[in-house]
Amino acid sequence: MSHDFWILIIAALASATVSGIIGMGGGVMLIAVMAAVLDPVLVVPIHGIVQLTSNGTRALRLLPHVEWSIAAFYVPGLIVGVLLARPLYNDSDLSWFRPAIGLFVLAFLAWDRWKPKRLELGKSKWVFLPAGVGAGILTLLVGAAGPYLAAFFLRKDLDRKRIVATKAFLQVFGHGLKVPAFLSLGFDYRSHLDLILPLLACAVGGTFLGTWLLGRTPEDKFQVAFRVVLLLLALRLVVDPLFG
Repeated sequence: MSHDFWILIIAALASATVSGIIGMGGGVMLIAVMAAVLDPVLVVPIHGIVQLTSNGTRALRLLPHVEWSIAAFYVPGLIVGVLLARPLYNDSDLSWFRPAIGLFVLAFLAWDRWKPKRLELGKSKWVFLPAGVGAGILTLLVGAAGPYLAAFFLRKDLDRKRIVATKAFLQVFGHGLKVPAFLSLGFDYRSHLDLILPLLACAVGGTFLGTWLLGRTPEDKFQVAFRVVLLLLALRLVVDPLFG
């Protein structure tokens, strides 16, 4: 096995563990490593199927905590977003997308910090419909919509398990739609199974470890960690093009 293979194995295990604890961060971590060691044409398709497994395992582990009312608004919007993004995949220069997402998330964090009253499910479930459209576009074109989606979970009415469970469940649909989209574009997953299958095993193992640690994480520490990680991811998205 090559040096790059073991780098990817460690990254898949670590990223799934991080996402299992905090509900995000792992996808961006993994796609950054993949972009450094894989052929660019492989990165987003393989990342999608690994994240589908990671989020699917996490959603199943925490299924009783999923907020179904959010999913009912989000999923239809997501389908629309993927359909809108598919024709753009090969043709557009999307270098501005990542910093735009970062600025969007920073704006949400600032609002979360200084606005006296946060969103409440009973009054704002509808925001997940346009959120789904945006996530569908981003997940196909950029590969990781986690920080963007996480911004919509800066709410006072969801505890740590409901945040991680619901976000994972929503991302299952995003990555699940991405796989047939890339199949339709001609990507051959079967020819890369020697890499994909070990990465999927690491995604499952890391998710079990991360969700186990989540259950032992105090709520106040989770809420702080969630916002700190989201801030770091947003800053990375903003500054990355400056060093590219």
